[in-house]
Amino acid sequence: MAVIACLHAAQSNIEVFEQALSALDEDDIQLLHRVEDALFAQTQGDRAMSAPVISATRKVIEVLCQQADAVIVTCSTLGVAVWEAQFSKPVLRIDATLAKFASRYHGTILVLCTAQSTLESTTRLFNAFIPGDRLYVELIPRAWAWFNQGDIEGYHREIAHYIQQRPDSPLGCIVLAQASMSGAEKWIHSTLAVLSGPEVSLQAAIDALR
Repeated sequence: MAVIACLHAAQSNIEVFEQALSALDEDDIQLLHRVEDALFAQTQGDRAMSAPVISATRKVIEVLCQQADAVIVTCSTLGVAVWEAQFSKPVLRIDATLAKFASRYHGTILVLCTAQSTLESTTRLFNAFIPGDRLYVELIPRAWAWFNQGDIEGYHREIAHYIQQRPDSPLGCIVLAQASMSGAEKWIHSTLAVLSGPEVSLQAAIDALR
């Protein structure tokens, strides 16, 4: 039995990843979850991923590497700590796996975020995989307030509403950049592919172990 550790910023993402694993039908994979909401809280408001937060996040990842065969940093904000760091096990950043996957699509890619703290790093990351003239990275302005109130269904509905009300433009696919956004898929009525991080990153981690 292989173990994949998931480093989350929110407790609610545990169920999201367990459901994603069930959908993949991988009986020989077990998930280990760790929630670091206090670390994430230090990145909110006008604050960002400071050197102390990056260092603390890397120490958590190192511990998880001792407990699991691979690690997924499921928070796009905390994922910044993975860059230019060496770990003893495969460590995947959720939005990096999404960016690689989305780059296979033709046309313009729409990447959506809900947390202000992740917007800059997500834009920089996707630009590394997709040319700027093929990329829109946008913040859904009111969604994060729903999340902070604990209204996850309202959060997901707000994401879907933003997509439905957005002016029409030719797109190759839509990317939900944060793990917490994945449940919005059932509310989104679109003929386009809608990519979310949990299944994509889990499959990438499983592939890295084989």
